[in-house]
Amino acid sequence: MEDLIKVDVGHLLAEGGSDHFLSAAELDSLIAGYGTVFREFQVDLRERRSPITLSFLEEEDIARIKGIAAELRGKYENVLLLGIGGSALGTKAILQFLRGPYNILEDRPRLFVLDNIDPAVAAQLGRILDFGETALVYTSKSGATPETAANFIYFYQRYREAGGDDRDIVIICDPGDNGINHLARKLNCHLLRFPPALQGRYSVMSSVGFLPAELAGIDCRELLKGAEAVHRAAVEAPPAENPLFLLGACLLQLSRRGKSIHVLFHYSSLLVEFGLWFMQLWGESLGKRLSLTGEVVKAGTTPLACTGATDQHSLLQLFKEGPDDKVFGFVGVERAQRDLRLAGVFPEELEYSYFEGHTMQEQLQIEQLATEMSLVNSGHPCYRITLRDVSAPALGALFYFYEALTVFMAQLYNVNPYDQPGVEEGKHITYALMGRKDYRHREEEYRKGLERYREGSRIFGIKE
Repeated sequence: MEDLIKVDVGHLLAEGGSDHFLSAAELDSLIAGYGTVFREFQVDLRERRSPITLSFLEEEDIARIKGIAAELRGKYENVLLLGIGGSALGTKAILQFLRGPYNILEDRPRLFVLDNIDPAVAAQLGRILDFGETALVYTSKSGATPETAANFIYFYQRYREAGGDDRDIVIICDPGDNGINHLARKLNCHLLRFPPALQGRYSVMSSVGFLPAELAGIDCRELLKGAEAVHRAAVEAPPAENPLFLLGACLLQLSRRGKSIHVLFHYSSLLVEFGLWFMQLWGESLGKRLSLTGEVVKAGTTPLACTGATDQHSLLQLFKEGPDDKVFGFVGVERAQRDLRLAGVFPEELEYSYFEGHTMQEQLQIEQLATEMSLVNSGHPCYRITLRDVSAPALGALFYFYEALTVFMAQLYNVNPYDQPGVEEGKHITYALMGRKDYRHREEEYRKGLERYREGSRIFGIKE
């Protein structure tokens, strides 16, 4: 049976080691030193105590998701999905990888994902969409996310004005006695749940990602099939033979040597949105000031997603000859959905004749290998993940691999991978300055803080 994904950690190592690579002896010491931590991690996965395993939904949940999707697919020309961060990034990654970046030009229903608060974009969607032919899906774990709430208020009004049926709206949220659940009851609409212990950035393998997948005609069970394959491999293989352990331990050690930036170089335009999903997962889960014991640790590395071959022409110069503060991951696809052969139409021209008989996928893979070799030759550590093909199982495997890797890294750093305290203050300031009733007691405090902030500005205007 073919490998669904392959993981190569060999180019994080070098004979004898160096400032930029680990030696075989160092890797052995990591296996001895962190093996116990990894075995505890494996038990959490095996016994389904880790929140990421909550994404393995029961058949009853999957049947309900499929039923709602089938109903909306039969009634609507468009679906507008409203979310932000983990409530949207995974969905965009699924749609792009499995349906292509131009899917709205080919597929019905057309799926539009709005994942920011921006009147220019909202106004454009308002012009494009016929709201008599557009279903609404509102995804917010708590319902308190201000950007998604504002978008829902605006587009719900447009939907109602066009005669939309409240019962066809879908809300995906946590259970609880809060505004979003009150709305769901008032509207008598479809209601799907976040697994309660699952944070948004880990929710792609749940109703959050599965409903949009089914709306696009993608079988969510196929995504789960890939995740379960990685899950089995993660819990069965011992540390010395486990790619999750080996990659995580190497990344930890390299971060302690100043490799503070984790570049994910995906060699497929179908993986651009996956790269953005990875950036949130890695940054929000691992970037923590305090350890689980309350020590100031300033943990984490900065994620940066790049597209090959495009960013060979923008960032590779910096990567090769700039600061030695990066480790590089490469993600590519072994078999393209449909490869394209190049003809020898300009045989007399040196710069064009050599393409004859080659394919685009062959060229992309050669360019990936050339970039990897060039970076390793310049002393930069690299690892590679190769997907078997462009399929739902392969994408599900990739999602789960990085989720599990992130959770394991958090255990090595001794930080909580499921909270995000650093983003809360900005939310509270927004609530207070926008006049939310339960934050009015802090409005004066934040307005004074805003005045002090503005007093520190030094603004230079440039006239037209």
